[in-house]
Amino acid sequence: MFMFDVETLGTESNSVLLSLACIHFTHSTFPTYQELKDSAFFVKFDAREQIEKYNRRIEKAALKWWERQCTNAQKWSLRPSEIDVSLHDGLSSLSAWVSEKNDTKSFVWARGTLDQIVLQSCEKACQIDTIFDYNRWRDVRTAIDIFTNSTNGYCDVEHPDFLYERDVTKHNPIDDCAFDVMMLIYGKEKT
Repeated sequence: MFMFDVETLGTESNSVLLSLACIHFTHSTFPTYQELKDSAFFVKFDAREQIEKYNRRIEKAALKWWERQCTNAQKWSLRPSEIDVSLHDGLSSLSAWVSEKNDTKSFVWARGTLDQIVLQSCEKACQIDTIFDYNRWRDVRTAIDIFTNSTNGYCDVEHPDFLYERDVTKHNPIDDCAFDVMMLIYGKEKT
């Protein structure tokens, strides 16, 4: 299975894609949080190139939202850096990484539909073949709610080496993916 997360500058399919992460996992291996993070694919994109070359959009509300996020999350996604790559190169790298996993049938988990529609819009803009077929996508929030009797798509994680407050930076896509996997595998049922 794959866990997928994007960070964007909007909530529409044509929003600027800031960064993405993806983790390949199986529930039967019982990974630690650090193992999940270490196995993650991550890419940070050049926002300016997307605006100029692909006419991708920025929502003012999204910029204001990012201003309220922690410095670490901003560093991983919002602030330009020397690791930024073009949209085409980043998606090509993701496609190659996914192909290496030789897993064309399992689910691709994400929080809602934004991740899927932004990825598909970017693939189309760059004329890159679809990386994950449309029928593989699943909503991780719904799964967590069903498995743990949660009502908000989140649950406590029962793992001795994991502490949310210490380990997770919200809106760092690697951390978001790893935390979602932890909840799927080690989610504690609410009573």
